[in-house]
Parts: sequence; C-alpha cells; structure tokens
Amino acid sequence: MLEISLHAGVGHPVSLVMLALIGLFIGYIAGMFGVGGGFLLTPVLIAIVGVPAPVAVGSALCQKCGTSIASFLKYRHLGRGEPRIDLVMLGGSLIGVDAGTRLLAYLSERGRWVVLGRPVPAVTLVLDLVFIVLLSLTTVYVARDALRARGREAPRGDVTIPGPLVTRIRIPPFIDLPGVGLERVSVPMMAYLGFVLGAASGLMGIGGGVLFMPILLYGFGLSVRNAAGTGVLLLFVTVAVGTFEQALHGFVSLRLALALLVGSSVGSQLGALTTDVLPNRILRLLFAVLVAATVVMIAVDLGHLLIGHQGRR
Repeated sequence: MLEISLHAGVGHPVSLVMLALIGLFIGYIAGMFGVGGGFLLTPVLIAIVGVPAPVAVGSALCQKCGTSIASFLKYRHLGRGEPRIDLVMLGGSLIGVDAGTRLLAYLSERGRWVVLGRPVPAVTLVLDLVFIVLLSLTTVYVARDALRARGREAPRGDVTIPGPLVTRIRIPPFIDLPGVGLERVSVPMMAYLGFVLGAASGLMGIGGGVLFMPILLYGFGLSVRNAAGTGVLLLFVTVAVGTFEQALHGFVSLRLALALLVGSSVGSQLGALTTDVLPNRILRLLFAVLVAATVVMIAVDLGHLLIGHQGRR
C-alpha cells in the first residue's frame, strides 16, 4: 500500500500511509508538550519500522526541522515562552550536538557486542539503555510532582515559581527573564545545560525537549504553558545543525523524514492549540504516561533483541 524504498541502510519497503500517521502523532505530541517528539519517534522507527538505529536518529532529527519551526511560529503567535533562554543556551547546544554526533558515529563503528551469548549491535544496545534510564527518571519526577501539585494553593506548573536552578545556583554573570517572570538567572549554568541537551540531540535524535521540559518546569520553575513555548527556537537550530552533521555520516534518509513531515506538520499545530484547552495538571500527567509507555516499548524491544526474536532487524 503505497510503499517506498527509504535507502540509507533500510533494506525493505515501508508504507507511506503508516509513516504519515506516525508523523501526525509525533507532531501532535511535539506541539502539545513543547518537545521535539524524538524520544518517541526514534524508538518507534527502530522497533516498529525496522530502521537501523543511526539512520533512525539522523532521520528523526531531520524530521524535527519542520515540526520545530512550526511549533515556534505557533507559540510566538500565542505569546508563550522566553526567547532569551534559547539564545543563551544556543552556543553550548551547538557544541553538544557535535559531540553527540561524534559519539553516535563511534558506536556505529563498533559493530556488534556479545551480550548473554548473542551478538547485539553496539549502537542499538547503548541507545536503548540510555533511553530507558533517562525516560524512566523523567516519568517518575513528572508524575510525582503532578500528583503533589493537588495539595498546593498555587501548584507548580500553573504559575512561575522560581526553582532551584534560579534560587540556588548563583554563578555570575546573570540575566533577567521578564517573559517568564524570573530575575538574576545564571548565564554559565544555562550554557552548560545547553551542552547537555545538544549532546542528547546528537546521540539520540531527541532534540533535547523531553529533558528540557522537566528542567524548565522544576529547575527554572516555569508554568507548563510557558515551558512548552520556551526552547522551540533552540530546538530548531539544534536539530538543523544536527541534521547536517548526521547527513555527513550518511545517517539521514530524506525520504523517511519527508514522509513523516507530511503528518507532523499538521499534528504540531493541533498539539500547540491543545495546551489552551487542557488543565496543566492533566497535561503533566499525560506527559508522564506517554513517556512511561515509551519506556515499556523500548524495554520490550530490547528484550526481543537480547533473547533472539527475529523481525525487527
């Protein structure tokens, strides 16, 4: 049914309709939560579509070039977020995405490692384990805070309440962030955070959003709506540079990225509008449930890989 060959190491034809529907769902998630959707897209491409891990990472970054700029324009129109955060973190993020891409290339050259008596692709094993650890921590933290918020008079996530990254880290120079109501925020701290997020983008194809949202919510103390509108410009520049570097290593399937973008460009607009409809507590709980479901999917896929089930690779 409208199948195409993706090349770039993908040896089997893939349904265009399936890719468009995957893109629609990923774009909706990206727009609703202000994340790139790569935390879900990369594992889906590996586990369900059967795309090699490096190509899944590179193509996921390429696809997010479209969804991130669409989300940025929508949130600029809604007047959400603080662009100064993006600008301060940009330099560190660009250095980080180069470091992450180099690490991905190194792992892809390691071939297979023997685990439990079976040869396992090194890059796939490392990516699966990193995804499981990071996403599990994100799920626990977001769900716990969303449940605790029920007893607060002014719940975190509904309004800006300066978090520990603002109140405890006092490394000069400082910058005020009037768009989200924060004062004297450490510039070096933000730059180092940008590096970590960029490295995650280059290595995992996630854009950094799934890590950035908890940092904005609980580290900086932003409201959910302002957090969702912050970082999309940083995301766009980071994934654009990351896509270029991944393409130099042959890790990008342009056909795959364009097929996904057909659906994701529409989904991101719908997702951004959803943030105006659902309460903040519901948004945070939905985010935690989605990330938890992603962890389960990756864990099942990793289990199949280790015990030798065939079909995904």
